[in-house]
Amino acid sequence: MTKDELARDVGLVGALTVGIGATLGAGIFVLPSIVAGEVGPILWLPFLLAGCLALVNAVLVAELATALPRSGGSYDWVYRTLGPPFGTITGIAGWTSTTLVTAFYCLGFGIYLGFFLPLPEGWLFGLTLSPERTGAVLAAFSVLASNYVGVRNGGPGAVALVCLLVASLVGFVVATTATVGVGELVAAVADDRLVGSIDSLAGATALVFVSYLGYAKLAAIAGEVRTPGWTLPRAILGSLCTVGALYVCIAVVLEAAVDWETLAATDQAIVAVADAVSGSTGVAIIGVAGILATVTSATMSISTAARIGHAMGSDGLVGRSLGTLHPRFGTPYRAFQLTGLAVVALVVTADLVTLALLATALHLVVAILSSIALLSVRRSVPSYEPPFEAPASSAVAGVACLGSLALLVATGTLTLLLTAGVLAGAAVWFALYGRTRANPSDALEAGLERRVGSKTGAEGIARARPNRGTDPSSNSSVTDAEQPDDTTDETILIPLSNPRTERDLVELGCTVAQARGAAVVAIHVVQVPGQTPLHRATDRERTASDRLLEAAREHAEPFDVPLETYTVFSHRSVEEVFDAARRHEADLVVMGWRESTPFAGRAETVIDELAHELPADLLVLNDRGFDPSSVLLPTTGTVNDDLGAETARVFRDACDSDVTLLHVVDGERERGGGERFLEDWSARHDLEDAATIVDASGDVEGAIESHAADHSLLIVGATERGLLSRLVKRALALGVVEDVECSVLLTERAHRRSLRERLFR
Repeated sequence: MTKDELARDVGLVGALTVGIGATLGAGIFVLPSIVAGEVGPILWLPFLLAGCLALVNAVLVAELATALPRSGGSYDWVYRTLGPPFGTITGIAGWTSTTLVTAFYCLGFGIYLGFFLPLPEGWLFGLTLSPERTGAVLAAFSVLASNYVGVRNGGPGAVALVCLLVASLVGFVVATTATVGVGELVAAVADDRLVGSIDSLAGATALVFVSYLGYAKLAAIAGEVRTPGWTLPRAILGSLCTVGALYVCIAVVLEAAVDWETLAATDQAIVAVADAVSGSTGVAIIGVAGILATVTSATMSISTAARIGHAMGSDGLVGRSLGTLHPRFGTPYRAFQLTGLAVVALVVTADLVTLALLATALHLVVAILSSIALLSVRRSVPSYEPPFEAPASSAVAGVACLGSLALLVATGTLTLLLTAGVLAGAAVWFALYGRTRANPSDALEAGLERRVGSKTGAEGIARARPNRGTDPSSNSSVTDAEQPDDTTDETILIPLSNPRTERDLVELGCTVAQARGAAVVAIHVVQVPGQTPLHRATDRERTASDRLLEAAREHAEPFDVPLETYTVFSHRSVEEVFDAARRHEADLVVMGWRESTPFAGRAETVIDELAHELPADLLVLNDRGFDPSSVLLPTTGTVNDDLGAETARVFRDACDSDVTLLHVVDGERERGGGERFLEDWSARHDLEDAATIVDASGDVEGAIESHAADHSLLIVGATERGLLSRLVKRALALGVVEDVECSVLLTERAHRRSLRERLFR
């Protein structure tokens, strides 16, 4: 029977990228001027106070997210803990808050786009739009379209973008400090005059709190984070502390560079200071940073908003059409349509301050309910043992409740009335619609047992740092099935994707497994768009995967090997194969060649090349009809050729294959040395009965292509060249794969290499 795995494909770097990218948005670019007018020369204090409360709430979020690491965040926790009524309120409040934040970021984008483009006035919904709102509408449609069709928001591009943004703002702080001097910074911090009242300070803190809401995005993707018990706390708290420190430093240098009256009189304080410090160059850098920050945050926020709507639709709390996926793109398009329409309406009609305060208020309501949910779990669930536990958790939850309630009151009467209206509407909606349609939720205690481990179960394991890239607690959370139950010491992983080559890969993998006495795990990776939670994959995708893996089981029947099959739902494709190898502790991976994959003589992608070791030995088959009857094995004595020799022996013993060894030398003078090399090498690898060829042409690739014409299968070791050399010169193995007519089996050993070797060998 095929079992499902939900791939946890977001590591620490990716999670930090999401957390920082979603948090470092328009707040610091558009709010300092407004805040300076409220509090005077203590501009930095509201950012510090808001950051401290956000950090307290984030500690609780980190605990809940590791205790029940599912995609859905606060909505899912409250729904399972306090029941569907409060789940509905939390979901609608969170959905509305995130939609408001998206509109806030889009307005910030319109402001900063105006620094570079002369935006015209626009017209929409019968209203005349200012140039800034025209830019905001463009941003709204852009981020909606990219998420609608499933453009991936994470990955190396996002990492580079966030690093560039952080570097720009750090550079701004350093340049301003160098210009004004450390003494001015100290004086700015020491000036504790409050221009307004305490109420003004509280209101300013509530206003800037919107700048810290991005950490909730990490909670919403908790079900897709690798080793959540270790990664999520570091990502949530690390990203929030990074952004908070950056915000406070920027606020301090703004005060030190320009007096608070000037800051309050300008529309964009950070731009005015950049102009005073670095002139047009500084304005250009900050302008680009503002565009990058706002569009990145808006893109991530609208994805989170649509995920909440999609989850509620799937659970029956809102229209079930919101829980459907696009037939082509696989994204929650109905949820995106509704969210996108709301964002466009908001950027046309609402102002920045109203959006910020209302988004903050609704988020604080969600934070209060989440704190209550945590207290409820601690009191009612005996098996509650989270991998990450907040220090003095109950006390912290109380502080979070009281602090959030106080800040909620500080948002002002109008904001409180609007918030009450949203909450009342959510309650009425549940009473009239959701109460009779809600899907029953999984038992909370069973979910905790399955995902965290009870006191008698995996308690110690769940708290440990992951080994070999895998966390047993996360394994139990991503698959409700057990690993292959066998007594073999080795596991061979076979990733399948193409029905045309599936039979040959299974026969190849099972032939090797039978010779080694190994178990076989066959997986089919179903790539789910980044905007769609993994557990929401469509029945059509599951059915197609079941058919492919059922055929694999049939083709494996003639072999005496234990076989398990898994459907793996992931936001990635090739990269997920290597994570699956780590999860299943595979000793060998047998996979098919993909023309679109950037294999330049090694099996890893460029990013995996730099970030990870190859997790297992690797056989990559370029299948032109798998026929091991006549095998050609070129060798120069590398470790990858050693793996080729092992594989050739398997074919010789299991398939009665004829094996020929090839060694290329430069000229007839070296023929004797080549013959002695092959004699010694074949003896060491138990291939004395193999035929040998010493080619004196000196043209390695030409010799391989020429002699491969007389054989049915070419086994060739992957090149040892490093990343940079392969980027500027085509690798040997890639050229051979393209040029020969027979099937090619590319081999590579799992071995460690230093960063220097990765780059330059």
